[in-house]
This record gives sequence, structure tokens and C-alpha cells, in this order.
Amino acid sequence: MLAKHFFLLFLGCMALIPTSSFGSDTVTITINKQAFEEYQRLMAVFDNDPLKVDRIPSEFNHRSTIDAIILTKALKLGGLDSPPEFIPVTNARRETEEVAAGRAVMAAHQLNYRTVDVPEYKNVFYMSAPIARHGEFVKGFFCLQTNEQLLQATSAQDINRMTGIIGQHWDNDAAVLKDMGITNVIRAPTIESMVKMVSAGRADWIPLEFPDNDRLEITLFAYRLVPVPGIKFSLIESRHFLVSKKHPLGKKAFEALQKGIKGLRKKGFIEQALIAAGFFNPRTKSWKTLNQDALDQGRPAAKE
Repeated sequence: MLAKHFFLLFLGCMALIPTSSFGSDTVTITINKQAFEEYQRLMAVFDNDPLKVDRIPSEFNHRSTIDAIILTKALKLGGLDSPPEFIPVTNARRETEEVAAGRAVMAAHQLNYRTVDVPEYKNVFYMSAPIARHGEFVKGFFCLQTNEQLLQATSAQDINRMTGIIGQHWDNDAAVLKDMGITNVIRAPTIESMVKMVSAGRADWIPLEFPDNDRLEITLFAYRLVPVPGIKFSLIESRHFLVSKKHPLGKKAFEALQKGIKGLRKKGFIEQALIAAGFFNPRTKSWKTLNQDALDQGRPAAKE
């Protein structure tokens, strides 16, 4: 009887031993609601195992979805065995605020340093190794295929003669465009409103990443947009995942993330994913980068 008592006690103690370095705690990740729905559909294709995702099917090339894939693959590769818990939210700002407050461990989207280099975010984040490295996030000037005047543009001056439209919080886009001398730009709250304003003739172009297809065309809300051929620009930034310093799991999650990013970089998956997401596109490699001088001046001396 005594032996049985000690055996049951032993089993109870064993149940309390964590199966991984994270114990029974769950890493929470904020994510855009629409991206989460697409992420779930993509994961279903690969048996809900991030490590089985070895390619990005073309129907799942939304940038936020691919960010989530990179993040979950990196965490599992870095030693996080238990699945994370996603917290769907309405927008990127809410994703960041939840992490800053310590109510979530991390956010499932990349951000540039400028976004978090503000007083209210001081010392609240761990910043991962870069996912999109300096200068890799490249955009084109997308317009309706009927905009013949804009499609003949070859310089920043030509682009500035037409009206551009960007998101309400696309501050880095605005700063980079301004440095290029492109100031004829208005803002709108959502990508849908931006597209509708272009379709209505109230704006001419939107700065967007190049899709992973041969024609480089994007269809948004039933409107087909094409890039001005031969020219592009770089956002002159690197982009990173942010992890909460306030959350008790933050440090361990950050260490797993860093380890996993290194492994994914070595395997070539990050480059593959960034191409699928449109951060850079081999099809536009020979196109002129309108802010090449600024890009060269801001390039880090050492490889990130």
C-alpha cells in the first residue's frame, strides 16, 4: 500500500515537470483577423505543423499571413514545441499595443525600427534579427492599366506629377517618398478605400509590393492594378518581429525566435517567403531604384 502511495505521488510530480523549456505556459501572438483566417487555411494544407511548410502556395501570398508562417516556423525550430495561441485583432497598431502592454508575448507582423523608436515604446520590446534586411523591402507604383500617362513615367519627377495615395499610418512610405521629392500624396484609412479612390480617379497610384507572378499584376477588390514598368523604390529599412519585455514568457520566446530565425535563414526559407510576400522580386531586379543613392548611403557597413 505504501509503495502504491509513493508511485502515485511520483506520477503526480512527473505531471508537473514541463515538457519543454516553456512549461505549460502558452506563448500568445497577436494577429490581424483576416491574416489569421488565411493562416489557418494554409496550415490545414500542411497538417497544422509549421515545420512542414516548405513552400508558399500562390493563393496564400498575403504579407501578414506569410509573416505568421515565418514566426511560427522560427519558434518551433527554436525549441517551442507547444502550439502558440493566436489573439486576432483588427489592425497592426492594436497588435503592437497588446505586446507593448505585456498582454501578449509577440505580434505576427514585421515592423521597422522607426515605428517603435518613440518614447511610449522605450524598453518594452525585444527586437528580433531582421527578417526583411536593409533595403530588401521594395515597392512599385501601381495604377490602373488605363492610366497611360503614368505608365510612361521614368523618374520621381514624373511620378510626382500624378497623385499618389498611401495608408493613414504608412509613415515610413511617406518619409521615403518625400525624400525622393514625391510629395503629391494623400492618405486613406484602408487599402480598400485607397483602391476605390484610384478607381474613381481621385488618385493615380499606390505604392505596393510586387506580387509573385510573371505579369506583376495585383487584383484588389475586383480592380486590376499594374506597376509602372522599369522603376521601383526601397523603403530603406530592415523589418523585425517584436517580443514583449513585460510578459513573463518574453525572454524565453525571444531566445527561441532568434535561434529559429537563424535556422530558417540558413535553409533559405526566409528569402523564399519574402519573395512570395512581395518584399522583393527577382523579376524586377534590373529595374531602376529611384532612391538608390539614399539606399547606398543608409546601408549598414556590416551584414545584419
